[in-house]
Amino acid sequence: MTPLLVALFAYVAALAVLGPRLIRAWQRWQSAAPRLGLVLWTALATSWVLAVISAGLAAMAQLSGGYGLAGLLHACLRALLTILGVRSFADAPAAIALLGSAVVIVRLVAVAARHVRRTRRHRELHRQALRWSSPAVVRDGVRVAVVEAEQLAAYCVPGRSSTVVLTTGALQRLVPAERDAVMAHEIAHLRGKHHLVLGWVAILARAFPFVPLLKAASQEVARLVEWAADDRAGRRHGNRAVARALAVMATSGRKSAAPVPKMALAAASSGVPERVKRLLQPRAAVRAARWRIVAALSLPALALVAAAAVLVPCATADPTPICSGRPSIAESAHL
Repeated sequence: MTPLLVALFAYVAALAVLGPRLIRAWQRWQSAAPRLGLVLWTALATSWVLAVISAGLAAMAQLSGGYGLAGLLHACLRALLTILGVRSFADAPAAIALLGSAVVIVRLVAVAARHVRRTRRHRELHRQALRWSSPAVVRDGVRVAVVEAEQLAAYCVPGRSSTVVLTTGALQRLVPAERDAVMAHEIAHLRGKHHLVLGWVAILARAFPFVPLLKAASQEVARLVEWAADDRAGRRHGNRAVARALAVMATSGRKSAAPVPKMALAAASSGVPERVKRLLQPRAAVRAARWRIVAALSLPALALVAAAAVLVPCATADPTPICSGRPSIAESAHL
């Protein structure tokens, strides 16, 4: 087993366990630059899954003595036949490595397909209900619909025909500056494609719920998208207006449940006290936070480089074995 492959396995194990500690350590930096924090945690979560798949494939190639593109494919076939019981168990280690990568890929695809179907169904049903009951108008290039409800609520329904929804209660209770701030918050969610980031990290967390990193990253990304939208709205309408709107909507929401559907991004859905405090307090130096987060991004980058360094030689057309010291399949036949 090469040092790079060992490093790849070590990265997978260390990041899976130590990920939550990293989140706590980088809390203040993310508060100063939430968009960079989103990039960081999405990259960490994604790199972990890719590293698991790459490590399994690379281990299978080395254990099977595969080399070159043909050798790698032959090794996959041999391992698959071993799993099916067609060949001897001499290739069992390679078969186990291939099976591990296959399980990760199949699990990820299945959870992603289920998530996409469910999300699209919920959003389409809600959009149809809005079309029947609340004709939308276009504001700042975004469809806006008003729903009859006493509760204060504002949320966006992303996807095809993205729509920002406000209740009549919110229109009546919020002053114009606060309404504009809430609108800007929801538009920031739509234009920032926050639903895609949330969806991807949620898929990873559901696919592998036993991994502390992915569970913690899902929670952190949900917080960061709200911070990023708050900042976008605050730059346009002022942090105080955003903080007042959040406080009014959250206080009203305690009396009765706000009519926010599933799969929607609501302005005052979670973490309101923390968000209000963050908006009203002086920020840490963004420049220092950016450099630290960019430095932290080197972790997934190094993991991907290690994966490429292990896998690319196995996919070259060089007829000399380079992924294993074992003789090739063709050479073994002549011995």
